[in-house]
Amino acid sequence: MQHKIAVLSDVHGNVSALEAVLTDAKIQQATDYWFLGDLFLPGPGRSDLLTMLRAVHPSVWLRGNWERLIFRLADGQIDRDNPVDIYLARLSEYLLADLSAADFAWLKTLLIATDVVCEGVAIGLTHSQRDQDNSQTIFPARAQAGFDRLFIPNQDIALYGHSHTQIMRTSSAGQLVINPGSVGQPYSSWPRFMRDPGAQYALLEIDDLGRVQVDFRRVAYDVEKELQVAKERELPYFDVYKHLRETGEPANHNPELLAPINREFGYTAEVVRYFELS
Repeated sequence: MQHKIAVLSDVHGNVSALEAVLTDAKIQQATDYWFLGDLFLPGPGRSDLLTMLRAVHPSVWLRGNWERLIFRLADGQIDRDNPVDIYLARLSEYLLADLSAADFAWLKTLLIATDVVCEGVAIGLTHSQRDQDNSQTIFPARAQAGFDRLFIPNQDIALYGHSHTQIMRTSSAGQLVINPGSVGQPYSSWPRFMRDPGAQYALLEIDDLGRVQVDFRRVAYDVEKELQVAKERELPYFDVYKHLRETGEPANHNPELLAPINREFGYTAEVVRYFELS
């Protein structure tokens, strides 16, 4: 059997990008879907993202570090003096207002790593490292040792997300390392590639002899449509999201940018009230 697996990761709330990727994967006749985590925030997608992904019946569905972050904030573990925490908490409030209790509980059951054997090819799937959902050791320019850590004995391929960058390289032993990139928030340290807002994913093809091919996909989508969705749904921090969509630059590492916005819109007080912080 010819397997053509659409490997997706890091949607980050981008409704239009996920729509474009799923449409492209259908055109490419994907036979299966694997999702490596980070479905939500900072974009306007909420329960509709779950509906869209569930419609293609992924056989692998992992959670990422942003899901864990949402769990922490929902438990009220929020530093009200940290502008980034307020930003993430206000966006989490926006998300939680649309998620059912059952869906939220289901998200908490997801793993950060799993293993699959396809036509004899042993594949490990992780969001980041096998034991950590937020490791920086698998970013493009990091040391080889971090990529070697993705593997367990007798594993042929490591698939991971988190870095938002399409990568194909090898372990020290010659095993294959693949990152499909980010559906909703691609990143590159090289300016030319940072200017391309296309949605990323990868098609992993495995035939009945265990031969492997990788097709990195980059799919155009309507950024203005995505911004219109965000505006119509009254996404908090709309201008910040607009800047992200137009430049690729996220705000979750920029407290100096977020602090005056939190003051202007009263987000700190809103977060304190919603999460019942003492």
